[in-house]
Amino acid sequence: MDQTALLEYLTAYLSDGQRHSLRIFGHGASGKSTFARDLQLGLGKERANLLETDPYVISGGYRNLLAPRDFPHQTVTACLPAVHELSSLERDIRALQSGLDMLTIHTAWSPSRRLSADKPILLVEGMSAAFLPKELFDLSICFYTDDETELERRLDRDVAHRHRDQEFVRQAHQTRRDQYRCYYKQTESEADFLINTSQNQFRIEKEK
Repeated sequence: MDQTALLEYLTAYLSDGQRHSLRIFGHGASGKSTFARDLQLGLGKERANLLETDPYVISGGYRNLLAPRDFPHQTVTACLPAVHELSSLERDIRALQSGLDMLTIHTAWSPSRRLSADKPILLVEGMSAAFLPKELFDLSICFYTDDETELERRLDRDVAHRHRDQEFVRQAHQTRRDQYRCYYKQTESEADFLINTSQNQFRIEKEK
């Protein structure tokens, strides 16, 4: 099954007239955001909400006070559940699932939007979703990629669109990969579909 076939499968699965919730997670720059937007477009924005979880990651100011036990000289990254507002995220997901509209959290690169509970499909995308109870979702899709591809994508995204310094992105890259392998990679076992996007390929390594 390639990317097109997976999108077609998910579109059919989620278009049976029932209410569905799906999570799309993975480490930074793994390709999950692009896939989530493509899936929402295929489903139709009038039927599918897309809840992006980046706003539920605790700010860098607080994270600078913390250090992982296994990497005492590193600041914690989003690969650890402690830096995510998981209770708030789960509350907002359950609110939508129970029939309540919600406003998303405003960020510097994403204005607040209203998500309508009238839409039968909820797509939850972002690193935070990995740490939520699997029972919240019908399906879970996880993305990952290799070191080189992640760095290439981060340089393109974070420098061009988030106005971060190129040298900072390079220096932070190894920290992210260390903590991904130690803390985040284990969440991949929760996925119904595991997708490897190394070298800008699209390989499904596990499927339901």
